Amino acid sequence: MAYLRYPLSLLLVILLVACNSKRTDPEPILRRVKIETLQRADTLTVRSYPGILKEAGEIKLAFRVGGSIAEIAVREGDYVRAGQLIARIDPRDYKVQLEVAQAQYDQVVAEAGRVKELHSRQSIAGNDYDKAVSGERMVAARLKNARDQLQDTRLLAPVSGYIQEVNFTTTELIDAGMPVASLLDVSRYLVEVEVPVSLFIQRQDIQKVTGRQTSVSKDSFPLILLEFRKKASFNQLYKLHLALDPAIRPGLSPGMDMQVYISLRSQEKKEVCVPLSALFNKEGKYMVWVYNHDDQVVREREVETGDLTGEGRIGISKGLQAGEAVVVAGVNMLSDGQKVQVLEPATFTNVGGML
Repeated sequence: MAYLRYPLSLLLVILLVACNSKRTDPEPILRRVKIETLQRADTLTVRSYPGILKEAGEIKLAFRVGGSIAEIAVREGDYVRAGQLIARIDPRDYKVQLEVAQAQYDQVVAEAGRVKELHSRQSIAGNDYDKAVSGERMVAARLKNARDQLQDTRLLAPVSGYIQEVNFTTTELIDAGMPVASLLDVSRYLVEVEVPVSLFIQRQDIQKVTGRQTSVSKDSFPLILLEFRKKASFNQLYKLHLALDPAIRPGLSPGMDMQVYISLRSQEKKEVCVPLSALFNKEGKYMVWVYNHDDQVVREREVETGDLTGEGRIGISKGLQAGEAVVVAGVNMLSDGQKVQVLEPATFTNVGGML
């Protein structure tokens, strides 16, 4: 056969050349990144202070009438809802009082009816008519007072809360206005914070206040700004009172400590800000990847950070300018001078970038 005329070594060389002629260099893999174009905006500074959770107030519960206590319906530490029975006075004397007032009312109304009929016929003097009408109003007021006093023998909770203290027991005599029990109002909570003069001066710039109690939940919850005390304490701190709806965090309870975050907007200082995900650390310095649209290459750059601006962002005081683009996702997988591919933002018709 013809191929046997060539040495075996020559055949191997020919095969290697043929294989190498078909081999091509692999194309470099472009890493996909997400970028953000920086814009200058008002700085939103977040400051943190310790706070104490308190009940809205302590209410002294007392009867409007006096008498012998027939029932104490609660114990210390009980949770009661608005309108729930707290205690009851023996109503016997007030029932008798109501019966007497009702009888007087019926009698006077009947007599006044006859006087009015005679007055319509002009058969009675006007002075007698006026006395009859006044007497009817008087007994009507007495009847209403008797009904109210009978109703006031039942002491009801004005708001929902916890019974802090019970001062009397059954069968004891009590006068009107004497506190039977005290109730901690938990229809809303108060948060008390002491803040420095610098924040008190900037109180008009407060944009948002949130709180966090990490033992109950890692998530923050909104707080409502109520008031600043206008007078500082001896250590030059001002008390700030905030409100909290207990339904937002059922696990909270008066007496707990928490961290309060106050967001301030400054109209004087403007700077660019970036997501915290855009930063990475290199030899103890904060760095970002700056993207060049012309050659699609990223370059690392050192920056100086400012204050947290809320929503997971931080101000950059030096190193970046408005209009520049930085990588905000995938920063730990890049190298200086690397060419990358920018992820296009998802649209309403391309949710998730699947198209």
